[in-house]
Amino acid sequence: MLWLLLALSFTVVASEERKSYEGYQVWDVLPKTAEDVKYLHNLMITTDWLDFWQEPSRMGGNVTIMVPPMRVSHLEALLDQQHLSYFHSINNVKEILEPMWEEIDARNKAGRVFNIDDFNTLSDIYGWMLDLATRCRGGLTCQVYSVGNSHQGNPILVFRMYQATANRRAYWIDATIHAREWIAPATVLKVIEALALGTNAEATRLTNSYDWYIMPVMNPDGYDYTWSNERLWRKNRRQLPGTICIGTDLNRNFNFRWGTDGVSHQPCSDIYCGPSGGSEPETQHVQNELRRLGPNLLASVTVHSYGNMWMFPWGNTVNHAGQTCQLADDHNDMMAVAEVTANAIQSTYGTTWLRGNSCVVIYETSGGTDDYAKGVAGIKYAFCPELRGNSFIIPAAQIQLSYTEFFHGIVRMADTISG
Repeated sequence: MLWLLLALSFTVVASEERKSYEGYQVWDVLPKTAEDVKYLHNLMITTDWLDFWQEPSRMGGNVTIMVPPMRVSHLEALLDQQHLSYFHSINNVKEILEPMWEEIDARNKAGRVFNIDDFNTLSDIYGWMLDLATRCRGGLTCQVYSVGNSHQGNPILVFRMYQATANRRAYWIDATIHAREWIAPATVLKVIEALALGTNAEATRLTNSYDWYIMPVMNPDGYDYTWSNERLWRKNRRQLPGTICIGTDLNRNFNFRWGTDGVSHQPCSDIYCGPSGGSEPETQHVQNELRRLGPNLLASVTVHSYGNMWMFPWGNTVNHAGQTCQLADDHNDMMAVAEVTANAIQSTYGTTWLRGNSCVVIYETSGGTDDYAKGVAGIKYAFCPELRGNSFIIPAAQIQLSYTEFFHGIVRMADTISG
């Protein structure tokens, strides 16, 4: 039963037990030609020792790569051979992470409690969700339920807000399919709070008009692991049979056009798509829930970071030939909503947001949440935003800014879809 979640103990281990990232470097690479982009993309899907923070997408588009210290000279040789320009944006990742861990450890020692304006552990998030459900504003019913358990037995929770009125449509939001994207759950938790408590007139209007299903942490095992062991871990935590490798990229694992574009079939790769479509328990549970709710959902939004983008299906290329991105038959409908949404977001603080088909905007992929939501669950408007920032290591001061602009986008998205 869900009340037992309050008794669960998720321990954040001492800092000396965490991966230090000593000597890890982050490089920015600048592809100038289509051949450069193709080369970097091939490097991404055929190696398992490079961590692409910003993946190769277009000529002149920045590509960000984290490289372990023992591979620095190897990567340098590969890029020099291709005559690619690059520079070191972070010379030692440990130096960026240490101040963050020192602050977190100090808060833990002082008696850490949930803070909506800070990053929070999995257990703190789950405890807060259960408490908030008891404090929902009048006229609104809040419920926390689990769609199923992760590989390690953690429940995958949804915060539902609804009114017992006939013919109400709904919206779905999920986040943290990639464990290290801490700004995603932090942003989404503030959306839950606003909607549940009616902290502003727009939030009250949205919950008076629609039901909301919000899953702040789709990958609980991975997210918990980023707190206890490896801050920059991306995948889930299931060991792959017959290998020493752990984890599948859940956003390459959904059982729709699985394993075709923009994935790796090497088990240790950060973009490993899994042994088969929908092979992972986390993916299976979300697939089931999207299909269950799909007929009533006006839109789904699967939240990532980082990059200031608002994207939508399809992620694959035509016939998976790697040349031309496949556009949906209703591409113009999705684009019209994406334009309004992205404009609302960027007008909040004067930022710039790309918008459009995900294959065109960023790179080709297959097996993603948004493609499954549209292609199998039948949700017409399936969006995939990449939140603000230029790194996965982002200060807590960015949470409120991220929430404010994202919430503005959600309001305009809903208003535009409802017409």
